[in-house]
Amino acid sequence: MKFDQNSKLGDLLGNAAAKAVLDKHLPGFSNNPMTGMASGFTLGQLAAFPQANVSSEVLASIVSDLAAIE
Repeated sequence: MKFDQNSKLGDLLGNAAAKAVLDKHLPGFSNNPMTGMASGFTLGQLAAFPQANVSSEVLASIVSDLAAIE
């Protein structure tokens, strides 16, 4: 399965490699209690929320690392 900014957070967190990418760029993301409520959102939708503190640079880095997952 290929991942990108249109991937749902629940799918990303369900894949060990994708989860590691999220935690690399957003430390503690997978352990945050609020993350479960956002599992239906895409990565791009999450980045649109100012409270998420996901800059366009961080989003680009995450997407790049996700694309490398086989």
